[in-house]
Amino acid sequence: MLEALPAGPPRLVGPYRLLARLGAGGMGEVHLACRADAPTADPYRMVAVKTVREDLEVDGDFRTRFRREITAARAVDSPYAARLVDADADAAAPWLATEYVPGPSLAEAVTRAGALPVAAVRALGAALARALDAVHGAQVLHRDLKPANVLLGAGGPKLIDFGIAQAFEATALTSTGLIVGSPGFMSPEHLVGNRAVVPASDVFCLGAVLAFAASGRGPFHDDEMAAVVFRISRAEADLSGVPEEVRPLVTGCLRLDPAERPSAAELVGLLERSEPPGPGAGAGPGGFPWPGGVLSLLAEYGEAARLAGEAAASGAGVADLPTLGPSVPYSPTAVGARPAQAQAPEPVARRRPWGAITAGAVAVAVLATSGAVLLGRQEDPADAGAKGPSAGAGNPRPGSGSAAAPKVLDHVVLPYGGEGHTGDFGKAGTDRAARPAGWSPWATKTDPGMNACALTPKTLVCTGGGGAALGLRASDGTKVWSVAPRIAPEDFGVPSSAGHPAVVGDTVYVTGRAGVTAYGADDGKERGKVPAPGPEWAPKGSDLLDGVLYTSYLHRADESRGLATAVRLDGKGGGKELWRRELGGIPEQVVAARGHLYVTVSGVVPVALDAATGEETARGARGVECATMVVHRDAVLCRTSQDGGIPVLDADMLKPRRTLAAGVPVSGGPTVNADGTVAVVGGHDRRTLFTYDLASGRELRRAQGTPAETMDAAFFAGDRVLASGRQVTQSFPVSGQAEPVPRTRNAPLPADVDALSLTRSEAVISGGALFQPFDGLIVSGYLP
Repeated sequence: MLEALPAGPPRLVGPYRLLARLGAGGMGEVHLACRADAPTADPYRMVAVKTVREDLEVDGDFRTRFRREITAARAVDSPYAARLVDADADAAAPWLATEYVPGPSLAEAVTRAGALPVAAVRALGAALARALDAVHGAQVLHRDLKPANVLLGAGGPKLIDFGIAQAFEATALTSTGLIVGSPGFMSPEHLVGNRAVVPASDVFCLGAVLAFAASGRGPFHDDEMAAVVFRISRAEADLSGVPEEVRPLVTGCLRLDPAERPSAAELVGLLERSEPPGPGAGAGPGGFPWPGGVLSLLAEYGEAARLAGEAAASGAGVADLPTLGPSVPYSPTAVGARPAQAQAPEPVARRRPWGAITAGAVAVAVLATSGAVLLGRQEDPADAGAKGPSAGAGNPRPGSGSAAAPKVLDHVVLPYGGEGHTGDFGKAGTDRAARPAGWSPWATKTDPGMNACALTPKTLVCTGGGGAALGLRASDGTKVWSVAPRIAPEDFGVPSSAGHPAVVGDTVYVTGRAGVTAYGADDGKERGKVPAPGPEWAPKGSDLLDGVLYTSYLHRADESRGLATAVRLDGKGGGKELWRRELGGIPEQVVAARGHLYVTVSGVVPVALDAATGEETARGARGVECATMVVHRDAVLCRTSQDGGIPVLDADMLKPRRTLAAGVPVSGGPTVNADGTVAVVGGHDRRTLFTYDLASGRELRRAQGTPAETMDAAFFAGDRVLASGRQVTQSFPVSGQAEPVPRTRNAPLPADVDALSLTRSEAVISGGALFQPFDGLIVSGYLP
């Protein structure tokens, strides 16, 4: 994926600083880079810089070739072809830069994740056909369309590498007798010679690429090169592994006579007309219909680029990053480097990563050299020991020949970002050292009602109504243990409300009608119980702070009465009640922060109790609605049920200070980070992110998200603010950019899950991974 640069001062090419090496070919290298005057850790602001190898002599013919590549890349205008950003053919060492896509080549994706499903093959084919139509419309032939020259971005594929492209009427610079192209994905005309290549030749190559994508095997595959050439010359394709739904289209592209093949424009129509309606037929909101395995790779590439940018910006240098081992792209003649034969990813819900949850708004590309060596992903720490020292991940210890054990999550992560329910997961939200060991994206179906989760180093613990609880292995979503809800006859078949799981050490406490039950977080074994206040009280909400569990209750016979209790948990299964206090109304949200317990009473009135004694210390003024609360330092931020913005109250007296987002319909938030930046989402279209300065009330920014998805939740992680909808999570920089660019990750659902019926709960974020509970489904994937 990325290869660390040698230690030393920053390397510059034109106005760009090189961050890491992406690959190398016979005549050049490709590096990940950013502008030297605008360093960034955002992969979508990076470029891929192609340079000539330093040991090569740059003569006149070579510069002519390089100018031809620049001209060809510049002439093509398509969202599915690499866009040239900058170039200099007259430099001492010629170079060019294109947009960078944090994603694998089609070759690597199929090798690692298996053949693509039919819907993805159709969409891939239509996009590449559009790219070829643009190439041919610019009077250019690509001449080297192969899986290694198709990069998969979240917004679709990108056709790259115009290194051997040629104008229709150009004079060849290729030596006599030299075959230009890639074995296994060439047309019969390629074998005849350069002047015989026509636009239909690129279509033939596209047919071979689609056969590979659909079956995991090239249509002319053979271990002997001579056999490959012979079969291509007679157009004897083996399409036995290609699904029936797309086989006629591929067959049409692979006809021996170029005149019998469809044009690129005709192929677009054929692919789009052949796509039946129904689930999975088209792209989801803001994205491309890649399967879960590909989405995981996309997120993996994006994270590697971000880490490279962060290391360079911090002064640590990319050389301090772990070097990831090489992985050679698929070749039809390379024994031992073949993809799995028509093996799709395992069709189990937890194996279909939601999050690879992934960026569809910005489609970008790498201009790689032919035959470039890509670098594979870092091994999971849990696998490193079994695969020998060469497979291990992590930074080597200075002066030692072995790899240091990588850091992993070692603390409990709460669903609301910690004290005060601020929704700020801090630097640990994006720091890989705060990720569970061996984690990779997953999705797991659950019983309905699991709506609050906490993350321990090994287990994601979730709770539901009636004391229901569930433990999933954090690394892969495997169900480890579960507790069924307990419903009494007087509950009329409806379980009591669920509170957040309270984790102390390796014990999780779950609030139910019969009391607070303790379970082993990793094995689910019951360890003890703290009695309930009495059968007349039904639990409403809870919060944990410094080992004390604060819980609100509703009186079953008199709904005008509420109760709050404080119980110190011992971490072994028991606990001691510290106090209980009746409330003058129905309790709703409970937030423990800064020595107080804040409770919303009768839906809107905030009440502050002393956390040590339960004595009431303040009550909100009449007319100030506070349906939900966030407590940050000396302020309480309220979410109202009306379009009255976000009232800010003094945390001690609960008196109004100011109102943020006045007149803005708020659909999600507020959330506030350590610096006092407040984020809300909403607006009349529910597609806008607003940020404010808490101290002054000044609006800092508003940014539009993708038009395909509304936003109904916001949270902070590191230097990013994230906005979520039912299927899409979008990421915006907190600051440092005049025009924020959303990075969107689309969520692939299990086939029998209806996205429109999902009800989302509070997310848990740690180590760049998102854990998101829905009603009947829990998913985990990379942050965008």
